[in-house]
Amino acid sequence: MTLPAGITRRPLLLSGVWGLAAAVGALQLPASAQAAAALCGDAPPPACPGADQPPLVHTWLLDGRRDGPSPDCGGLRSRDVELLVRVVGSYRAPGEIDRQLARLGAVSAQAGMSYWSFTEQRRQVLIRESIAIDSLTNPQRRADFSVAELRSGTELVFLQTDNRSGKPVPYGLTLLQATPQAFTVRIENLADIRLLGLLVVGVREMQWVATLDRQGPGLWGWRSLLGLQRLRLGRDEQHRLSNLARCVAYFDQMAGRHTELEHYR
Repeated sequence: MTLPAGITRRPLLLSGVWGLAAAVGALQLPASAQAAAALCGDAPPPACPGADQPPLVHTWLLDGRRDGPSPDCGGLRSRDVELLVRVVGSYRAPGEIDRQLARLGAVSAQAGMSYWSFTEQRRQVLIRESIAIDSLTNPQRRADFSVAELRSGTELVFLQTDNRSGKPVPYGLTLLQATPQAFTVRIENLADIRLLGLLVVGVREMQWVATLDRQGPGLWGWRSLLGLQRLRLGRDEQHRLSNLARCVAYFDQMAGRHTELEHYR
């Protein structure tokens, strides 16, 4: 595959191991009915690998695979989760911290974001459309969010249509904290996510927190954690792989690369 200019291909570094499951299977009981041990703990994330290295990716299932000690879930609104996906990496980009924050506020730039689909076994478009809107009650299209708006701490609303849902879903973007050297944002779904009319993710059941910090001149460290409260449709492994691929896609968008997932299961 020929990649766009400025995009580099990276293999995924397997140190273990937003969205819909990759496919719909039989209905199953929530994992919380099958296992009692909570996923969230107090283990800090690992150090960021170098910008010339692929990201570290770890996942935890309530009733299944767990890649290491239970992680610190700071920033998640709820610690009652059945799936966690963590991505830790670094990348090079010019500018100060506000320039990186502005990139996250430019939600329209996410349209066309690609990812590796484990279901289709190929890279394809993940986000078909992404627009900022005034609010849930006044869903008028508007310009992307400014740094000043983000720094106000207000939950800002945008709509995204991905390759699975087929209809726009509202998400809330909130700046949780910021310093001259780092910031943390949280994204949550503000409406149910459905597939073929079936509930996949309830309101605010998908929580995604990302922290970006300056590692050096033009060098940025990335740590994100996705928490999914309920796994309703399909096999747990489908949820794990699908959400893993989506979380890596978001890092890749910021880093300007395509991390290879083809060999990973």
